[in-house]
Amino acid sequence: MRSAEDSPAAPVVAVVDCGPDDRPRLERLEAAVPTRVCDGPAEGGALVERAAGCAVLATLYTYTPVTEAVLDGLPGLRLVITRTAGSSHIDLGAAQRRGIAVATVPEGPTQAVAEYTIAAAIALSRGLPAAVASTARGEWDFTGFRGHDLGGRTLGVVGLGHIGARVAQLGQAFGMRVVGWSRSEKGLDGVEQVPLPALLQRAHVVSVNVALAAETHRLLDAAALARMRPDAVLVNTSRGETIDLDALCDLLRAGRLGGAWLDVVEGEPGLPAERLEALAAVPNLFVTPHISWHTHETLDRQFDGMIDRILAFCAQDHRTEEPHHASP
Repeated sequence: MRSAEDSPAAPVVAVVDCGPDDRPRLERLEAAVPTRVCDGPAEGGALVERAAGCAVLATLYTYTPVTEAVLDGLPGLRLVITRTAGSSHIDLGAAQRRGIAVATVPEGPTQAVAEYTIAAAIALSRGLPAAVASTARGEWDFTGFRGHDLGGRTLGVVGLGHIGARVAQLGQAFGMRVVGWSRSEKGLDGVEQVPLPALLQRAHVVSVNVALAAETHRLLDAAALARMRPDAVLVNTSRGETIDLDALCDLLRAGRLGGAWLDVVEGEPGLPAERLEALAAVPNLFVTPHISWHTHETLDRQFDGMIDRILAFCAQDHRTEEPHHASP
C-alpha cells in the first residue's frame, strides 16, 4: 500500500482493490493526482482504512462491497467510482443520502459482451458444444447436428442499455428481427418495443441485459420462462439473480427449451461443487465464469473511462485540492 508519506501531497484518490495486473493501467492516474493504491480485496473496516482521507474511492472489482458502514467511515468522501458497468456492489441509496456521487463506466464492456452474446446464440443454435464433444469421441457424424440460421429468426433483447442496444445492432447485422423490452421504455431504431411476456413468446433467441435491481430480481421467474418457445435459446450476461435458475433447469430437463448459455449465476463465485455438478448435468445448459466482458480491449476502455471521469471530477471540484486528512 502506498501511504500519504510516499507522495508530496496527501492522496486524493484511493484505488482500494488493485489486482496484480492492474498497476500499469493506473500510471496515468498516479501521474495526474495524488493516488493511494492498495492491493488485493478488502471490505468493511479494512476498506475504510484504505480510503481514509481521500475524496475519491475507486473500486476495480464488483466483489468489493461499498456499504453504508463503509461510507459512514469516510466523511471526506465525495465520489465512489467503479470501472465496471454495474454498481450492485455499491449502496447507491446510502451514497445519495450523504451527497456522495457514484460513477460507473457503462461503455467499457459493451462490444465484448455483445459479441459474446451472439457467439453464444450461434453455439446454441448450431449445437456446437455437442458437435465438438462428438468429434472428440471419434464420431465423425454430421447428421445429428442440423441447426438453425440466426438470419430470419427473432431476437428478443431484455434491457436496452448500452449492451442491449449493441446486441440488437449485431442481431440486425445477422438479419434477425429484433424485439426489445426496457424498464425505461426507451426506443431504439429497428427494434420493436413489446411487453416482456410478448417478447418471451416470440423470440427464438432471448438475451438478458438488464442491471440488477429490486425490479429485475427474478425478472425471468418460472412463469416468465414458461412463456418461451420450446425451441428458443436463452443467453444471460447480466446477473445471475435476474433468472430463476432452478426453473430454467427444470425446463431444460423436460425438453421444453432449446438451450441456455449463462455467463453469470447466482452465488458466483464459489458455488459448491455439488451445485456445479448438478448444473453440468442439465442438458443444453452451458455456464462460463463471468468472462463475457473480459477482453484486452474492454480493460483498456474501463480503465481509461474510469481515469477520465476521476480527473474530470477533480478538475471541477476544487475541494479535492485540500482533501480530508486521516491516517491511511
